[in-house]
This record gives sequence, structure tokens and C-alpha cells, in this order.
Amino acid sequence: MLPWFVAIATVGYVFIRVPLSEAWSAAREARVEVLVPLVVGAVLFWFLLESFAYARLFTRFNTKLSWREARSLRGLSYLLTPIHLSLGKVGIVLRLSAIKKISPLEAASTVALYQTLDAMVLAALTTIGLFIIPATSITSEARIIAIALIVSLAGYLVLIRFDWPESGIATRIRKWGIHRTHRVFETRDLALILGIKLAYHLTFVAVFYFGARAFGIELPLAIALAATPIIQAIGAIPISPAGLGTQQASMLYFFSSYGSDGAIVAFGFSLTVALIGARCLLGLAYLPSLTPRVDEPSGQDTGRARRFAPRYYREGIVSTSNDHEFP
Repeated sequence: MLPWFVAIATVGYVFIRVPLSEAWSAAREARVEVLVPLVVGAVLFWFLLESFAYARLFTRFNTKLSWREARSLRGLSYLLTPIHLSLGKVGIVLRLSAIKKISPLEAASTVALYQTLDAMVLAALTTIGLFIIPATSITSEARIIAIALIVSLAGYLVLIRFDWPESGIATRIRKWGIHRTHRVFETRDLALILGIKLAYHLTFVAVFYFGARAFGIELPLAIALAATPIIQAIGAIPISPAGLGTQQASMLYFFSSYGSDGAIVAFGFSLTVALIGARCLLGLAYLPSLTPRVDEPSGQDTGRARRFAPRYYREGIVSTSNDHEFP
């Protein structure tokens, strides 16, 4: 419940600063015919991109997963994101565990690696943005935090992936089940995830750039490139559901020189509602997949799964037992 209290408080602050009537007037004058296709196209692109990534990664590290099955997983997870962004990831893990009969911790390990690299890409883009926009005391401190986050995440991956240092504590941490995938990923996996997340976040820049113009906000491309990752990073902080309130307040801070406050607030809330709405509609299309067809086996064909299993499991590099111990 705490995230919703934060959202209510932040939304209240936004509308204390900007009258609701002003935002409503700006929303009525916005070019909806630009915003709606932009959001729908972006959501579909993100959906296909991420479901492709899940199909590839889960097949490599956990169990055979077709792109069709991955689309179902991602689509259904959209129904949970309005409650909290992280809840959608939990839904993916639990659903995959249920349909493929694997340990939730195994699936969670792959999702954790994916999210760690996502955070690195977002932090890197945020750092670039903070160096583009004019320096203030706030942005200077934020630069240090963003750089420190990148270094920390990179250090964490190096610590888990390689057997150095060989201290007792580090060795025990490496053996945690949540680090199963971190221990065996390769350069091509790293390149795949980084490329996908870079395309994901740059699409967000395009949505902000063209979407703001639909509300009469003349946002320069450089500012869109600089500010969008920062706004995304603020929205990703788990203190508000779907970044509600926090993103709109940050938009007021970054975009106030390029449009009226009413237009900025209208754009901020309209974009959030449109994104949630498009994702939920997409998720509803996959609700029937929650009920398996009668002619489908309820369990997993272990022989077939073993044939398609990643070489890490076939060659015994990583155990398939539930003890989550690494050699």
C-alpha cells in the first residue's frame, strides 16, 4: 500500500502546482491521433522485443520456450504491472514455473540477470543525459549516483561470473540459486540483452519526443535524449506504482522551459494512462492461454526438454537438481 500513498501524495503535489483545469484544457487540445498510434506501436514493439528475449534466454538457461509461449508469458504479465512494475516479473517467473515444471528460483535467476543488465543500460543512458543537460547541484549529485550504480552493477556481475576473489563469502554468494544464470552467461547473451534493452529505451525517447509535440511541447531532441532515461529511472524506483506521480513531477522539472505546465502535466498523465491501457488490452488478449487446451499434456516431456536443454545442463556444467549448487 505504501507505493499508492506515495503516488497519491506526489499526484497531489503536481496538482497543487498546476491546476487541474489547466491540465484538462491542455489534454482536450492535444492531438490524440498522434499519441494513440505512437503508444500502440511502441507497446507492440516492446512486447515483441521482450518476448523474443525471454524465448531466447529461457531456452538457453532453463527450459525450451517457444516465442509463442514467451508472448503469452509477457502478455499476461502486463495485467499485473498496473499494481507494480516488479509484480509483472514475478508473474512471469511463477507462470513459467507452473507450465514448464521448473524451479521458480531457476527462472528467477534468468529474469534477475535480464533486469540487472536493463538497470545498467538505463543507468548508462541516464549518465549520458545528465552530462548533456545543464549542470546544477542536483544533476551533479545525480551523475555521481548514476556512475556509482553502473560500477556497482558491473562489479557485481564480475564477482558472480568469475571465481575471483576466492574468499569464503564470495564463493557462498556465487552458489546462491538466484545466481544460477549469472554463472554461465556468455558474451553473446550479454550482447543480446544489451542490444534489446538499448532498442527498448531508445524507443521510449521517440515516444517522449513525438508524444510531447502532440501536446504542444516543443521538446528538443537533445533534451529528449537526455531527460527520458532519467524520467524512466525515476519511474522505475519502486516507490510508486508504474511511476505514477513521480514521472509527472520529473517531467515538470525537465520540460518546463519547452511548454506550459498544464500541457506537461496533461502529457505526463495521458502517456502513463495510455501505456497502462495498451498493455492491459494486450494482456487481456492472452487471458484464454491461462486455461490449457484439453489435448495438451499437463506436464513437460522431460526427454524432449533434455534434447533442447542448454549445453550447460547437457554437459553437466550446471546441475539440474534442486540444490542449486554450482561445481
